[in-house]
Amino acid sequence: MKLSDDHLKTFVEQGFVVIEDFYPEEKRARIATAVRKDLPPWVEIKDDPPDHGLLTDDFPYSKMFFNELILDWDLIHFVQRVLKTDAIHFRYAHNWARYPCPSASPPNLHIDNGNNSLLPPCDDLRYGQISSWYFPDEVSEDHAPMVIIPKSHGQDVTRQVSLAVPGGTQMIFNTFLWHAASIFKGEEGQRYSVTRIYGRADHYWEGVSSFTNRGRDEHFRSFIGTLTARDRELFRFPAVGHPYYTRETLDLLEEQYPGWNARGEYAPGA
Repeated sequence: MKLSDDHLKTFVEQGFVVIEDFYPEEKRARIATAVRKDLPPWVEIKDDPPDHGLLTDDFPYSKMFFNELILDWDLIHFVQRVLKTDAIHFRYAHNWARYPCPSASPPNLHIDNGNNSLLPPCDDLRYGQISSWYFPDEVSEDHAPMVIIPKSHGQDVTRQVSLAVPGGTQMIFNTFLWHAASIFKGEEGQRYSVTRIYGRADHYWEGVSSFTNRGRDEHFRSFIGTLTARDRELFRFPAVGHPYYTRETLDLLEEQYPGWNARGEYAPGA
């Protein structure tokens, strides 16, 4: 789906926007099927449930499909408009599965700042990061829907909105908004979410978790090797024409990320 001016207007006013049927049904079904392979449904784990009723699968993914999903340029263009810059960096991604857990404590409303930025939050939303949560399956009120307080209501917990949504819904929000997962009230089932987070490239004090330590990870190496030069900039690699690129370094990059210059985009001696 193309994110429209109306979506941007809602985001600016409320700090978040919810879009149903974000992907075509075929893609929604593929995401729903793929996420179950690494995060099993409740029926498969109910006899040995995870601690705290939660499982996660983090970037870089073993399934190339989820790595490629980060490169949703319609979503990235929306982030560029929100943050008022073309220079965007991918921050982090993970898939979540929440399950019944009678012993779980009620989640606290919070903002994603203490573990996301070195700076205290402020009212200027350009200094937040943009988090996108895709729900491939229906999220009922019994299956731990996210709750969020719109920007216009500050920290008024009585004005929180519950995101019980149809399958295929995308929610995009600024990390400075107060939000939480709610209690999983159901006795069976699960709530899946596919999360991708982006921020301004010049905000070097931000970031949920660095992936610069994953340069030798086999899944990361395979993924980066398939990308265009433009795509790689999203993952903090230097742009074409950067003085780092010499004959020697291009050979080393090809060794580390097979396919690095398959398109002939990089030239030495810039």
